[in-house]
Amino acid sequence: MSQTDNNRNFLIAIFGKTDSTTVQILRNAVVEFIRYGTNIAILWYLNERLFGPDWLALSTFLASLLSGLVNYGLCTIWVFHKKTSSAGRNLVQFAVFTLVGALGLAINIGITTVLTNRCGVYFLISNTIAQVTVFFFNFFVRKKLVFSNKSGGEESNV
Repeated sequence: MSQTDNNRNFLIAIFGKTDSTTVQILRNAVVEFIRYGTNIAILWYLNERLFGPDWLALSTFLASLLSGLVNYGLCTIWVFHKKTSSAGRNLVQFAVFTLVGALGLAINIGITTVLTNRCGVYFLISNTIAQVTVFFFNFFVRKKLVFSNKSGGEESNV
């Protein structure tokens, strides 16, 4: 195999459409890293500069909401390459994506609040633990409910 073929295959693996759960989870990890950075920056600003520690749940909620918008766009375009033909279908897809995110957010807030307020863990560390937990929950539930291949074809796994 030539270097050109290797480069082409590498680019396809990174950017091309795939049903491989392994590739999707790696892509989702990159998307989540971007979302996490966005989330932490917003959370830090809200907690340290705007609301203060008494409003940690609100800060966590707002940071998660805003960073979730970034997540949805990147998941739709790059991780799962899903483009639907109707606005109604897009709205339903976004609604389910958001509901799954809301469940993940509840898990996030619970873990962050308990670890910070009950266990004395610094809020950014608590939130990081929560983010890792919610990463796996969100990926697998969204893959199944939002971005599943409804055509009946089998997924290929790398």
